Amino acid sequence: MPQPIVEIIAKSIKDADKTFFNEDYIKQAKSVVEGLRRAGLEVVPVKPPDELVTYASENIPMGRLRPTDFIRTMYSVMVANARKFVS
Repeated sequence: MPQPIVEIIAKSIKDADKTFFNEDYIKQAKSVVEGLRRAGLEVVPVKPPDELVTYASENIPMGRLRPTDFIRTMYSVMVANARKFVS
């Protein structure tokens, strides 16, 4: 069973900053994102930016794919490239 996301986030924050005062929240946030990525997760917008939709539509796999394979491929392409199009 995959580790719950809240546990991943909590561990990442704990590992990021051992100080009791003047916490570095940017360092903690980066640690959380890195922890999520190590767990195979990515933070992406709920609604894809128009640029990402354009990119994905231009990179649609050619040939005949079963619907499940098509969805898996498109999902992977969009998630893998989401960071490029989100500021």
